[in-house]
Amino acid sequence: MDKPAGSASRATIRDVAAQAGVSKSLVSLAFKDASRVGEARLRRIREAAEELGYQPNFLARSLAAEGSPFIGIVVVDLRNPLFADIADAARAELDAQGQYGLITSASVPGVADEGERYGRVDDRVMTMLQDLRPRALLVIGTVADASALPRGVPIVYASAAPEAGSGHASVRVDDRAGMELLFEHLMERGHRRIAFVGGEGGGVSRSRREAYAASCRARGLEELVFPASYSEREGADAGARLLRTEPRPTAVIAVNDLAALGVQSAAERAGLELPRELAVAGFDNTYLAGLPRISLTSVDPCNAEIGRLAARRILAALQDPTALGGDELVRPGLVVRASTQAAPGGAQPASRAV
Repeated sequence: MDKPAGSASRATIRDVAAQAGVSKSLVSLAFKDASRVGEARLRRIREAAEELGYQPNFLARSLAAEGSPFIGIVVVDLRNPLFADIADAARAELDAQGQYGLITSASVPGVADEGERYGRVDDRVMTMLQDLRPRALLVIGTVADASALPRGVPIVYASAAPEAGSGHASVRVDDRAGMELLFEHLMERGHRRIAFVGGEGGGVSRSRREAYAASCRARGLEELVFPASYSEREGADAGARLLRTEPRPTAVIAVNDLAALGVQSAAERAGLELPRELAVAGFDNTYLAGLPRISLTSVDPCNAEIGRLAARRILAALQDPTALGGDELVRPGLVVRASTQAAPGGAQPASRAV
């Protein structure tokens, strides 16, 4: 039974059964366990399927059999290159272990850079994901309301801090250690008025603000905090406020690389010579930081390691739900580039990695 010429409809199991002259249940069995179907009828089924262009619905078969075949990967903000690095490493680790991840974006369009609204997820996407019943969930980035996430599955956060008492695990950089690396580097360059741009947008931003405050207190330095979330736009707005401060800071630590780029843009618009008049550093060591035109000093959170470890935590939890554990902190490094190389009124030493 040939399908009408020009038909755009997809062949179904019913079409294959009719063309092969067998029942639908036998076609279904042929694709589930071919060894249980006789050779002649199996050949007719395969020939009919090939002629009609029929492909069995893998997801539907899996859900009907042993459950969902995938691990959900929710990327909160597709505009942040940090998250792409982590997702790629996590998918590679899952694949190496015979699993695979289905990636979806979660953020509500248009609110990804609006302060405390950052991390608000789209309920429609979460409902879809709940219906697909992933075996587990890897959340990359900060989610404002964890109750919106699918329930009843192991959840691990990567590069984010779960809500207190949620029972979810996380793998993220040690923000305190990263901040200490930045302070040591900047103070070696002679900086004493060091500002922080960040603190809004979720747990990671607050954690880095707290780490900044602790580093200031340990050294007897004044705290100069300019609230912002993770976006370049918010970094630029905070940078403009910072530049009106008297006396002006000589160095700025931003909550992430995107916000640091915003600070640099604000300084350049104000006519400052960078880095001689203002040193700028970020967090996350995204590929943007390494572009020669930008050359941004940044804390390296070891994104690939975070992705691999998060995937392993997911896989361990699937074997034993009690193995999910709590927070796992990854020791960072520091990549020193041109954006902080000039001391106030001093020479410019060569770039290095710490």
